[in-house]
Order: sequence, then C-alpha cells, then structure tokens
Amino acid sequence: MHSTLREMQALLFSPRFWGALLAVSAILGVTGPFGTFEQLDALPRFAYWLALALATFTAGYLTMRLTLAAVFGAGGSRPVRSIVAGIVSGVPVTAIVVLFNRALFGGPFPSAAAIGGLFINCGLIAVAISFLVAIGRNAQGVAGTQVEPPVAARPAAVTPPSLPPQAPQPTRPPLVDRLPHAARGKLLYLSMQDHYVEVHTDRGTSLVLMRLADAIREVGDVNGVQIHRSHWVALDAVAGSRRKDGKPFLRLVDDALLPVSRSYADAVRKAGLL
Repeated sequence: MHSTLREMQALLFSPRFWGALLAVSAILGVTGPFGTFEQLDALPRFAYWLALALATFTAGYLTMRLTLAAVFGAGGSRPVRSIVAGIVSGVPVTAIVVLFNRALFGGPFPSAAAIGGLFINCGLIAVAISFLVAIGRNAQGVAGTQVEPPVAARPAAVTPPSLPPQAPQPTRPPLVDRLPHAARGKLLYLSMQDHYVEVHTDRGTSLVLMRLADAIREVGDVNGVQIHRSHWVALDAVAGSRRKDGKPFLRLVDDALLPVSRSYADAVRKAGLL
C-alpha cells in the first residue's frame, strides 16, 4: 500500500499524466457521449468528464495495483494479471460512475441490469488499459534506456607525508547517491515497481526512476545476486530461505519475503542462499 500510494503521488505530480487526462477529458467534453451532450453545456460537460476521469482512474489504479500485489505478487503471466486486475477494478469504477451520476443528475436509482451492463463496460475498459500499461512497461524495460545524471567524482584525499598511510575508505555505491540523504545507508535489496526501482537500505526505502538492470550496475562493490527479474539482494542481507506453496523464497533481515524464479535459481544456489 505504501509503495502504491507513492507511485500514485508521483503520477499526480506528472505533467504527462495531467496532459493525457486533460486531452481525454477535452475529447469527451466535445463529443458528449452517454447523453452528456444534451444534458450539459460545454464547460460543465468538460468539468464533468475531468472529475469523473480523475476519480475513476484513481480508484481503478489503486485497486489494480493492490489486487496484483495481493494475488500475484511479482509473478503471474501478463494476460492473466491484466484480466484479473481489470475485472476487480471495474467494481469501484462502476460504483463511482453510478454515485457520481446519481448525485449530479438525480432520478431513480439504476436497475440491477443497468448496473451490470455498466460494470461489464467498465471492466472491459479497465482490462484494455491494464493490457496497454503492461505492454508499455515491457517495451520500456526492453528498449527504453533511461539516461541518468552521472554521479559526481570525489577528489582523492591527500595524505600528508608526515602521517602514516591510512587504509582506503570503502566507496559508497553510486546508486546510494541517488537516494535522499535520510535513506543513504547499507544496501539490502532492490525491487522493481513499474518504472521505478524500490531501493531498500538499512536506513529506509526510496523509489528511483530507472531500470533494475541499470540499478544493479550501480551497486558498486556490494556483493549480491539477482534472484528474480524484479528482485536483487545483497548476500549479507539474506537471513534465510523457505518454501511457500512449493516455491523458494528468501527471507531478508527486515523480514521481507522475496521469490526466487527458476531462471535465477542456479545463481542463488551457487551463492549459497538455497
């Protein structure tokens, strides 16, 4: 829930998100589907679609993300994930549309058949959106390389000749320098969350907009292994392993359970974690 809310907050502060939302609302405001062209003037019609689009997107997105995390975790095939998430998110979206129209236009409460038809439409639209989002994420993960600002080089300390040579200090991983100061600590593990990498340290958790493969390249000298297409762990952050529903999981020092996929199982065994 905490990660999903942070992602939602990032979306709500994204100019691209608001540009798309305003464009969709403008199209719906001009065309006036579902009788809104006859019922509302131009400006109220645009405001109606903007408010409805924002409310239904927020409810649908939160429901979709929480459903995927609760039912599938980091696994599951894309078609099944998209269908289940779309159908489940159709429930709150349908409720919002019914209550929104009831409050604005009044009239008798819709029949069960009308609500059922609305749910089918909302569910199908949510499934389609879920498919498009999943395809977009996959395309970005394969071909979209993020250009990240370089980490500034630190000048080497000069030891005065009169002092004995000092042992070299460990270099902080470049990835840690991307985190807020309060979260810059010892790397524990990385988890992919949509377009973001969730970086866990012994001082907290922070989201970084980059691919997991790029984040792994910036862990520096930290000894670790990738255990799943969405997870990387530092070896000394692993507290043990267990099997759940016949599948292997690693238990981290903060009691998080991360799945080990078959494609990475050999590397995890060689690292002595299974």
